[in-house]
Amino acid sequence: MTGKRKMSSILFAALLASVVAASAAGCSKKEEAGAQINLGTKEAEAVSDQQEDRVIGAGRKSTAVNTDKELQALSAMELVKENDALQLYINRETAEIALKDKRDSYVWFSNPVERSEDQKASPLYHSELSSQVLLTYYNEKGQVNAFNSYDDSVAKQQFEITDEENGIKVVYRIGNIAKGFANIPKVISKKRFQEQILDQIADEELRKSVEYKFSFDEAKQIYVVRKLQDYVAEEISAALEAAGYTAEDALQDNEENGAADAASAARAEFTIPIRYTLDNEQLVVTIPGKELQFNAEYPIASVQVLKHFGAAGVKESGYLFVPDGAGALIELNSGKHQAEPYNLPVYGNDGTYNVKEKIQTNEMTRLPVFGLKRSDHALFGIIENGDAMASITADVSGRNDSYNTVGSKFQISSMDFYTLTSGTKTSSVPMFQKKRYDGDISIRYSFLSGETSDYVGMAAEYRNYLIQKFNIQKLDKVEDSPFVMELVGAFRVDKSFLGIPYEATQSLTSFAEAKNLLQELLDTDIHHIDLRYVGWFNDGIRHSSPASIKVVNKLGGKEGLRELADFAQKNGIGFYPDTAFLEKYKGSSGSATWLDRGEAKVYQYNPVMYDQDTSKFSHYILSPAALPKQINGFLADYKALGLQGLSLRDMGNQVNSDYNPDKTITRQEALEMIKTQTNKLSLQAQSIMVNGGNAYSLPYADVIVNAPTKSSLMNITDQDIPFYQIALHGYYDLAGSPYNMDDKQNPRLSMLKALETGSSLYYQWYASDSRKVKDTDYDNLYALNYKDWLDEAVQLYKEANGVLSKVRNQVIVKHRQIVPGVAETTFQNGYVITINYNNKAVAVEGMQIAAQSYQVGGEADVQ
Repeated sequence: MTGKRKMSSILFAALLASVVAASAAGCSKKEEAGAQINLGTKEAEAVSDQQEDRVIGAGRKSTAVNTDKELQALSAMELVKENDALQLYINRETAEIALKDKRDSYVWFSNPVERSEDQKASPLYHSELSSQVLLTYYNEKGQVNAFNSYDDSVAKQQFEITDEENGIKVVYRIGNIAKGFANIPKVISKKRFQEQILDQIADEELRKSVEYKFSFDEAKQIYVVRKLQDYVAEEISAALEAAGYTAEDALQDNEENGAADAASAARAEFTIPIRYTLDNEQLVVTIPGKELQFNAEYPIASVQVLKHFGAAGVKESGYLFVPDGAGALIELNSGKHQAEPYNLPVYGNDGTYNVKEKIQTNEMTRLPVFGLKRSDHALFGIIENGDAMASITADVSGRNDSYNTVGSKFQISSMDFYTLTSGTKTSSVPMFQKKRYDGDISIRYSFLSGETSDYVGMAAEYRNYLIQKFNIQKLDKVEDSPFVMELVGAFRVDKSFLGIPYEATQSLTSFAEAKNLLQELLDTDIHHIDLRYVGWFNDGIRHSSPASIKVVNKLGGKEGLRELADFAQKNGIGFYPDTAFLEKYKGSSGSATWLDRGEAKVYQYNPVMYDQDTSKFSHYILSPAALPKQINGFLADYKALGLQGLSLRDMGNQVNSDYNPDKTITRQEALEMIKTQTNKLSLQAQSIMVNGGNAYSLPYADVIVNAPTKSSLMNITDQDIPFYQIALHGYYDLAGSPYNMDDKQNPRLSMLKALETGSSLYYQWYASDSRKVKDTDYDNLYALNYKDWLDEAVQLYKEANGVLSKVRNQVIVKHRQIVPGVAETTFQNGYVITINYNNKAVAVEGMQIAAQSYQVGGEADVQ
């Protein structure tokens, strides 16, 4: 492969995570029965109208303007900063902000203007609607408590607003800063407890409640306060204050009973700074990490900023965009209150959090983005910094309040329980993350309107962001689209000799066989090939540490590898030997530490019980601290082999912390280390293939395989969209799952998805008899002998290449779902591809499309 997008190490930035899923057109649960779906032009329009709720945003047009109440609210705010595109306003009494887009005069508010009229929201949720910051924290028991910036800062006048060069800064002091719970004694004598407290409380029920919060020590004749959650302590503190018992009284009682130090114990107090900065046509919201303050006894669990920014009310039309897999839409006001709110971590779960049970597996969020469409206006967010700590959250109106929201939440500190066992008794002790990430957290907001105010416009905004920040380059025009072939080399298998067990290396595809297979493809006139070769060194698929390379002799050794590489280069074939750097398959040396202080050893999960199957070891998780040494060793041997391409199995597919208490590495720090080492690899290899394609790997990638093609189909979502491909197509060669390993088990449907998204065809094969993997740890590879798939693959490629070759370097400019099961993609050069995923033929908008087929239209200006 050529066209490498080499990046300077200066260009490391936290990209975004997550999202995008295959177009909703492919969801079988939405296919309709019938001998034939006959939809003439008029009938198609009628069905489109009927299906409007299911085809999100279809046909909805408006010229939305702000309401009179919103304009009135804006007039009460102060204009604090302005540039050519935007105006930033603030209410100095409530800390609310508003952002006016001067290009169309539309105003976006941090908090719903009409929230006081919301009859659905309880007092707590009314307060959250007025908040810019939502915060959770741990107490010493590991219990999670919550604060919001309105009740616990603004209403108490515990915030400051200061002007900055291109924006403003709001510093919230959250918690019981002024008073705390200092009037609750830790220890008090029986006599004083009766006289100074109980006798002063007239209400019998309240008196009993206060008494219950203290335990009586009969031997010492003293009362000792129990462990109280913060909201309980606040209630007791108020009761004692009403009874006339003061902090000075508590100090006296603590001193008299030897508990003076406890009286000055830390309180749950937090300082959260928020910086709002205008940057050309965008608003950047930042939490300066070094200015974030809290007491160690009460670590922050999570921070959510601007949850209600742009929140849409019950009368508005549009959708929320979430980066679930390839992408998904949530219709505004869908009424799906029986479904869980959307909440998925960017880049998946942190691997060093020991998950004992895994009941559900979701598609990974690969791009750190989110969006909201309100009529013909849209808001789009990119998490620039802190992306590895982020989760994307979204919910519809009617659950807790009357607003639809989407945004991000950041995990500041983590906690897990360590189980102690003694005989038949067990107890759990909370274990807290020892060090937190102290870098900045930032979200960049863009504001779209008119024809660009949809998910295609959001994807274009993200693409432009990547171009400007990382200088990614458009693909060159070539004669054919790529055919991606993955070959499995060697693996280890258990054997025995005279009853003595041992491990032996088995070859599935030798280097010579790989060369012959490539020649077979060339002979069928498939010339643009990218070869991913898995299991080529250090015992094969589950190789030992790549810090040194020993090419598998049974595959042909170094000489066979060189011959294969030379053959590929001579024939213009991209050759990508695959390597895992983060998953450690042999030996625990250099592995990371669980949050519960155990060794980060991953097992497979029982498919019936969903718990860890400790008889099936998967891998250790490498500590990010060990990554530089491993990469340096690998590159020394890799360079000597004269290879020009490299496939990264896990560097673009996972991010893991190391909770070693002596040298903790946070997940965000781990991401930065991965970026540094990926850059180092890209400077040596001429071309990089990335598995998965998380956002931080994009500056270094040329080819992305196993890119997301669908969402998790969560109940809260309404439609899949190929956001990932819309954003990246034309700049990367993309491929989803191997056609013969895809969940659908229907290669034609996979090809149709490739046509819809402009993606490459992708097959996984080996040359040996399938019986070699039967009853081994690799029996999931049983049906991959290339002879069973070659004819079908060639046929599908030749069918698809006539279209894909003309759009490979063209961006996607339009995408829509016409009706369920029928999707349409328009490329930059005018090519329009309409896909029918249904099992029956359709007639729609004047087109007759056979079952599981497509139609190409438009006048292409191929560039």
